[in-house]
Amino acid sequence: MDGSRGAVGVRRRQFIGVAPAILGALLLSGRSRAAEGEDWVEAVFPDRSHDFGTVARGSILRHRFRITNRTNREVNITGYKPKCGCTDITVGAQTIPPGAQTTVEAIFDTTRYHGFKSSGLTLTIDRPALRSIDYQLTAYIQDELVVEPGVIDFGEVRRGEPAERVVTLRYLGGRRDWRVTDMRHENSALSAELYEASRTDAEVRYRLVAALDPDRLENGHYRDEITLKTSDPERPSLPISVAAKVVSDITVSPSVLNLGTLKPGQSAERIVLIKGSQPFRITGTRAVEGSIAPAGAPSDASKRIHQVKVAIQAPSSARGGYHAILEITTDRPDEPPARLTAFATVVP
Repeated sequence: MDGSRGAVGVRRRQFIGVAPAILGALLLSGRSRAAEGEDWVEAVFPDRSHDFGTVARGSILRHRFRITNRTNREVNITGYKPKCGCTDITVGAQTIPPGAQTTVEAIFDTTRYHGFKSSGLTLTIDRPALRSIDYQLTAYIQDELVVEPGVIDFGEVRRGEPAERVVTLRYLGGRRDWRVTDMRHENSALSAELYEASRTDAEVRYRLVAALDPDRLENGHYRDEITLKTSDPERPSLPISVAAKVVSDITVSPSVLNLGTLKPGQSAERIVLIKGSQPFRITGTRAVEGSIAPAGAPSDASKRIHQVKVAIQAPSSARGGYHAILEITTDRPDEPPARLTAFATVVP
């Protein structure tokens, strides 16, 4: 009897000793998976906040957050919402294959606010795992500075057609010696001139004329910022957002192909349309990156719409995200090559 009780006691002690070890291993495993999850979020969404600094009231502020899928799984955005009625959201591709990129643009309207203002947005992700991604925006809005309109928006600009916009800046702070001392921007395709329009005890008014040369830009969305330096030592700089969409007459539709999953060495074919407002000929194609080419010679005819079958092959050594880029040249010397990008996930 005593021996039996002793044996049971030993087995019980052994079980009690093993249980914490198993529990500890499970907890460590859970922490490891949580850490991997955090690493995944940090890798794909590295920048999730932006401070616009000091801005004029009425400014329409824009900031683009870049999302890069550095995982070997597809990332899918199922929804998004702003944290304030002052913020609009524009999302690029919502399904992002491995190795691909997209952007989330936040548009922050300061018209109804003054002083410090925060806003932001939330993305909902369901693949590769369910996540909510928060973005934060902040700005200090000056009452004594008003910009009208709040953004230099050129809209859609065609190549060969330079565009111009005018913005008025008003200073209402009561300092007669207040002035703009300098003006800066990054891209040489944008030029700007600033004129002092009037100066009274109540107001200083400037007129800013901005011009854009689309021939010096790539196709697609263009974002820039003009920074005005002022004589106010407390708030010495003032940003004004610049936006445009540069378009060519020759376009590819669709311009991005998501091929889904391919096996190593597997090929996929898709049909795309090359379009123009006037008849044109396709004179050549070039694989800028990856294995991509027309499946057969394109038509030599001159027409407004060309239907082209494109073949993309995943390399036999490829694993994970894979992309290929094809450029199409035409007999229109004033038009840059049209570009087609294809994405796939290569799995054994």
